[in-house]
Amino acid sequence: MAGGPAVSLRLKLFLLMAGITVFSTTGVTAVALWREVQRGQELLYREGAAMAQATASSAARWLRSEGVQPGAGEALSAVLSRLVEAAPLDRAWVVDRAGKVVACVSPVHEECTPGPPTEFASADSPVQALKRLLGPEGIVTGAPVLRDGELVGAVRVDFSHEEVVGSARRLAWSAAAVAGFWILLGQAFAALLFAGIARPVRRVIDAAHALGREEDGRQLPLPVDLEVRDLIGAFNAMSARLKERRDENQRLIATLEKRVAEKTREVLRADRLATLGGIAAGFAHELGNSLNVIRGYTAVVLRELPADHPNRPDLEAVKRETRRAASLMERFLVFARSRTTHVTPQPLEPVLREAVEVVGPAAAQAGVRTSVEVEPGLPDVSADAELLRQAFLNLCVNAVQAMQPGGGTLSVKLRADEDAVVAEFQDSGPGIPLEALKHVFEPFFTTKANGTGLGLAIVRQAAETHGGTVEVESRPGQGARFRIRLPARAPAMEATV
Repeated sequence: MAGGPAVSLRLKLFLLMAGITVFSTTGVTAVALWREVQRGQELLYREGAAMAQATASSAARWLRSEGVQPGAGEALSAVLSRLVEAAPLDRAWVVDRAGKVVACVSPVHEECTPGPPTEFASADSPVQALKRLLGPEGIVTGAPVLRDGELVGAVRVDFSHEEVVGSARRLAWSAAAVAGFWILLGQAFAALLFAGIARPVRRVIDAAHALGREEDGRQLPLPVDLEVRDLIGAFNAMSARLKERRDENQRLIATLEKRVAEKTREVLRADRLATLGGIAAGFAHELGNSLNVIRGYTAVVLRELPADHPNRPDLEAVKRETRRAASLMERFLVFARSRTTHVTPQPLEPVLREAVEVVGPAAAQAGVRTSVEVEPGLPDVSADAELLRQAFLNLCVNAVQAMQPGGGTLSVKLRADEDAVVAEFQDSGPGIPLEALKHVFEPFFTTKANGTGLGLAIVRQAAETHGGTVEVESRPGQGARFRIRLPARAPAMEATV
């Protein structure tokens, strides 16, 4: 539903102030006029009664209880004429005992009314006093005419309307002028006051519009008025909070955009690597077949050549390098192929002990002592035994090779850690250089002269395939510790197997 026409706060306050000023000045003026008119009319009433009383003594010579003496009209008219000339009267007249008009004098030619004297009544309210200011009503008063103590008639006088209201009208105009002056002065003061209030409010409105467009955290100067000061203070606080949130949102957006860009690059890189990995696996398979053919024919030729044949050393070198290349291809295919895993619930201890036993002869030949420590009561894990055995074997082989030629100690531990089973491999070798520590699990990264760089990459692949992690700790000269963490099976899951 549409609202009414909009009215500004300044106009509302101005009208309120004007109404209060007009009401107060009008009320004061009305009360003053009422009192002045009432006081003036009472004075005139008493003055008229005194004049009528003075004239009544002369009228007593012409009025008797039995009637009016001859010539009373002309004589009393002369007396009344002198009275009208001496006082601001509209009319003056004499009535006999019966109320009949004996003599009447009126400069304004107004008829004289018979009957008993009319008593003047004071105004009972400001409204009645104001009506007497506007209407033609005068003040009629009189005095009885007594002869030998007997009432024989009455003298009446009627003051002119201008005499009744003249002083009050002058007072009214003076009061109106004073009231108008104070009204104008009050409105000027109110306009200045409202301008002082409306100006800061307008600044707040303009700043709010600008803040909605820019959110620049602008701050307004604080005025002197307490209420407006609180309003602008609240606006400044809101503006500062909006700027902080906007800056924080911009930082978050920038961070998210950076992360999205990084993840996009990683996804694209992973996609390219997956494609190249598939192609490389195909090439490696074909090259492996060719190397096996070369190795087979080389073995046949070596069996047929005499022991002292001059080409025999060359063929033995071809056979040795062919075997090495085929081994490298085989390890690459193990890393590159996404073979199907066969996960079953099983304890991890047998798989770990088997890997250590397999490397035992090579460790003994290199002067490396091995030990296995298993914490009792370990939970089972969901694992592919072949994948984990290969990962454990790679870690054992790397540890033995790292401690050559001086030998050392390989300590293998299997323990529980919250909801996981942890396998640790600690050697006493020279450790891993700090600059190489963060790259050891990357494919084809190696510090060995004859290494392929795939052993630890296969370890990480096996751990992540089982939903676990692998990490390394090493300091130069203090050996290296590799830790594989695999999630343990819950007891409820074990019970359902």
